[in-house]
Amino acid sequence: MKKLVIFDFDGTISDTSPGIRHCYNATAAAMGYAPHPEREDFFGVIGGSLEHGFAKLWPQMSPEEVQRAVTEYRERYAAEGVALPAPLYPGMKETLETLKANGVLLAVATLKHKRFIGRMLEDLHIDHLFDAICAYQNGETKQDLLEEACRLTGATPKESLLVGDSAFDGQGAQACGMDFAAALYGWGFRSEEDATPYHPIACLQQPQELVAVLQKGQLK
Repeated sequence: MKKLVIFDFDGTISDTSPGIRHCYNATAAAMGYAPHPEREDFFGVIGGSLEHGFAKLWPQMSPEEVQRAVTEYRERYAAEGVALPAPLYPGMKETLETLKANGVLLAVATLKHKRFIGRMLEDLHIDHLFDAICAYQNGETKQDLLEEACRLTGATPKESLLVGDSAFDGQGAQACGMDFAAALYGWGFRSEEDATPYHPIACLQQPQELVAVLQKGQLK
């Protein structure tokens, strides 16, 4: 069994889409751009960097406008976004508790800004379950955050597993030589085929499937 299991946050632990979609659209509208009312437009956006999200949703934005939008988004998210529902995915808390009870170290590695993640984990009553919380502060990549989680917990990448729902997660795991389990219930991958380029050792339709994978000894 792995020594450390690292979880992405948006689209993996919690469905944070209400606050994220609201803040993307409200920020763009304030800058004179038409919002995206369709939830389909946010697949492949939620869970990634804000720079990537604004550039993908509004490709007509200049680089300078994207940076302005990122700054304004964060202020709006602090004031409005965090107050919107961000429920745990069904079975996630039980999965975390089971892993913890079996001696597995747990960490979060998220591109959500550090100013938000601690409060959100506390509000979900799961902050005490994690041995390390690694979040975006100043240009970190997913690889950076995964390597930080390993340093903080004393685990090597080979002893670790990342659970995430997007290409950003798959790329980060590949970059640091870490096994990867793809969450198909979030906002990134929509099928096993989407996750195939990142060679996941498991594709999860729901969080609790991870426990069975680990207990069967499939992850060495």
